[in-house]
Amino acid sequence: MSSREIHVVVVGISTAGIGVARKVAALATNGFPNLHVTIIDKNAYTYHSIGAPRGIVDKEFGRSLFFRLDTLLTEFEASAKPKHRFIQALLTNVNKETIELSTGETLEFDYLVLATGAENTFPGNVNARTLEDGRAKLARLYENVQAADNVLVIGGGAVGVEIAGEIADEYPNKRVTLVHSASRLLPLNFKEGISNGAVHKLRRLGVEVVLNERINIPADIQFDGAVRPTTLVGRSGREYTSDIQFLATGTKVRSEYMATLEHHLGTSLREKNGTIKVKPTLQLATNALSNIFVAGDVNSLPGGAKYAVKAGEQAQLVAANLITMINCDTKSAKPVLQNWDGSVMNMIAVPIGKSLGVLQASGIAFGKSCVGDIVVSRVKAKDYFVSKRAKEFPPNANA
Repeated sequence: MSSREIHVVVVGISTAGIGVARKVAALATNGFPNLHVTIIDKNAYTYHSIGAPRGIVDKEFGRSLFFRLDTLLTEFEASAKPKHRFIQALLTNVNKETIELSTGETLEFDYLVLATGAENTFPGNVNARTLEDGRAKLARLYENVQAADNVLVIGGGAVGVEIAGEIADEYPNKRVTLVHSASRLLPLNFKEGISNGAVHKLRRLGVEVVLNERINIPADIQFDGAVRPTTLVGRSGREYTSDIQFLATGTKVRSEYMATLEHHLGTSLREKNGTIKVKPTLQLATNALSNIFVAGDVNSLPGGAKYAVKAGEQAQLVAANLITMINCDTKSAKPVLQNWDGSVMNMIAVPIGKSLGVLQASGIAFGKSCVGDIVVSRVKAKDYFVSKRAKEFPPNANA
């Protein structure tokens, strides 16, 4: 048993941050009673955004997507006096030994994990600070979709396909149009068979799928889930009139908090797109600071490593390397760390409503066939993995 005080700070509590925080916090009940894990997020909750497409059409399901962060680490307390804590704040600056928060607080750390993710438009991201406000915002979207006759979805990646499919399945009398700028749906690193299958199955549900079309989006348009009759124009010249609009064209990384550290070190730590450079061990790409790790969407791994499954795998790697470093500090030994294996996502399951779907697994595409429908409906479409997320929290976390 070690009596050493150890302070681990994890910033950004979604798939990657949750995985790291829980794994490391468990050390407090396993030989490191003075280990403290502080988790930090701008919101009071984590939002299971994978389930957002279903939450648009199922109000009660939408409520289940929110989990209180102040409950995440309670099971890992080694004594009646809490060692772990949650802080609701934005990260504003990273320094060599401290971080600064929007609350004005400065925290020292022995180990730091940056897992601040990437931001996207509503409902992939809910811009609300409290759990109650987040649920209310998603509930209003549910009501607005009910009230809309014409729905426009811009972007034909997995999320756009899922949104269009869920709305068309639940409301067969609504006009749903999905517009995508590429020649086929879904990420291009997957087989064309699932793209063709997605078009086929969306059309079965009555969705109009328009490919090779880019919508001109005015700077002042808000994709906030409001019923707002709008006409947008594609580059083809076609006009698209809708009551409610969804934008599902990608994410944006926010990593401005690295600027101060870059200035102190005299080197760039970020790629042009804002992602933070990492070593194969997922440590920050500088030899000066081996105690800082970066996991999930905010790091510079390729896009194929940015799916939720891969974020979970990154979390396990970062946690294992952190635990190795903590144990080696105790033994004054040089840590031998694991490397990311370089793998990217080669499997995808995309629900298209409750009973249809496309699947790629082991390099085999199940597009138009019913195999995709059967597997996806049982594996993902039943609850978009929210029951799996719930197991990471105590029962009252989303009461």
